[in-house]
Amino acid sequence: LTLSPGGRQLVYRAGGIPSFGSALMVRAIDQLDARQLFAESASGGALGVFASPDNRWIGFFTRGELKKVSITGGPAITLCQVSGVPLGASWGDNNTIVFATDDSKTGLWRVSADGGEPTVLTTPDAVQREGDHAFPSVLPGGRGVLFTIVAATQEDHAQVAVLDLMTGQRNTLVRGGS
Repeated sequence: LTLSPGGRQLVYRAGGIPSFGSALMVRAIDQLDARQLFAESASGGALGVFASPDNRWIGFFTRGELKKVSITGGPAITLCQVSGVPLGASWGDNNTIVFATDDSKTGLWRVSADGGEPTVLTTPDAVQREGDHAFPSVLPGGRGVLFTIVAATQEDHAQVAVLDLMTGQRNTLVRGGS
């Protein structure tokens, strides 16, 4: 479920199983009826829905791919291949998408919203007992990303951190939270 940045449209998954197999629906806040943006296919349904800052696109995951579809409908466009189960994505106003999966060898990834080869932004630090990096949220202006550092052993040791995209430095903001 996501609310478009302008607050005028609600996008959600309808039916299907909890992980994959759901149709992607959009409903204007001032209307009762929804319309379908993306239907189930052999690649699975939509998961991990998020919106572009300009309200024109909806991003989502299918099995093995990150895609986008116009808020007005049409064919879905594949942006890149992904491995693992999605753990969040966020679309920055600099035309890039930061996303995460449960692949513990990598943390956060970045890809152009026009598509291309994704690049790794963070890698969990095993020495610090980091299990994964998840649930990114690109900050306004696109300079930083908030994200959760998932502990390798205990969930109550999760941390909220911010990654400075200009310097690559990261700082912990909250210990024991996500």
